[in-house]
Amino acid sequence: MFRRKTKLDRVSIGKAGLFIPRRVRADVEATVPMAQRLVQDHFGRRPLGAVTVIVAKPRFIPGLAASAQGPAAGVPKAVWEDKDLSITARPHDIYVVTVVAPNGEVWMLLNSRLARTKPRELGANLVYGFIEVDQLSDKAAIQRRLTLTRHEMGTHILTPGKARRLYRAEEDMESEAEQITHKIIGKVVRKHRKAENEAGREARQAEQSYA
Repeated sequence: MFRRKTKLDRVSIGKAGLFIPRRVRADVEATVPMAQRLVQDHFGRRPLGAVTVIVAKPRFIPGLAASAQGPAAGVPKAVWEDKDLSITARPHDIYVVTVVAPNGEVWMLLNSRLARTKPRELGANLVYGFIEVDQLSDKAAIQRRLTLTRHEMGTHILTPGKARRLYRAEEDMESEAEQITHKIIGKVVRKHRKAENEAGREARQAEQSYA
């Protein structure tokens, strides 16, 4: 359903859908290493696991998510190929979503349309995606995601109380990822402003010395 193309440090980059602009693919390939490094530097405690970043047309995102988490959860193809997951309920509004895939893989699905129309948000959203990759290195988080996948696809329905608890835990994980993203991006912005201020001060000092 998608093609792997570029391979970076523990990251493969592929695409799903025809006519994805070259500029978008180039921007993703250029920004992924930076986002990966920022998240790894923030956590420091462990290397990020292997991940496949898939630049996809919005209409392909629900199918890609189902084709990853369905098999990973042991759901038969006849079931998952006709199901959508709640995490991709509004694919045109999703910039990035990270899903569990078979064989211990993680896929980061990136909305090609938003990457094209909102390129300034690409870096922050890739940081957010890599934070989710880190979160999904936890076995409990993986099992929770797969349990909810079976529930939503109808192969193992949870009690209302248990479903609420698991969805609440997913919401908490999402909130944590958003908070850490803001923290990381804020640190980058402050560092850049400091560098700009220092460069401006040095330039003024140089002008004064020649005056």
